[in-house]
Amino acid sequence: MAKMTAAEKEKRTPKFLKKIFSSPRKEKAKAAKASVEQGKRNKAATSKMYAAESMFNTAKARDDAKVKPGKARSFKDAFDAANKADKDKFLHKGKSYFTTKGAADNRDKMKTRTGEAGSMSRAKPTGPNKPKRTVKGLLKKIFKKKK
Repeated sequence: MAKMTAAEKEKRTPKFLKKIFSSPRKEKAKAAKASVEQGKRNKAATSKMYAAESMFNTAKARDDAKVKPGKARSFKDAFDAANKADKDKFLHKGKSYFTTKGAADNRDKMKTRTGEAGSMSRAKPTGPNKPKRTVKGLLKKIFKKKK
């Protein structure tokens, strides 16, 4: 039979026995140990985060970046950069805009094409065969209904 780990043993121990054999001093020591371990994990994560700050060359550059808000680019600068990068769309102040290339592509997609002969349902008459709506025709309809 395999040996049980400490966690498995603790799980199998009845609650009333835990209460009998535990003391406030043991509980306090257990909580302190867990707290120290948590602190070590937090410290390791923090050190990793600070090690990743290589995007700033100096401490002064990092401090300046924290204090100064980034200046928004002008529309022209954003548009020119997107055109140079050969993109269809770009963002400016949170809104999406088309570049010249993107606008042309979008226009082409929006154009409709006619279907093949016979694929469309019968079209409504236009030109000289189309019945004209006039006041005279309307009066005829009204008087026909009354009779």
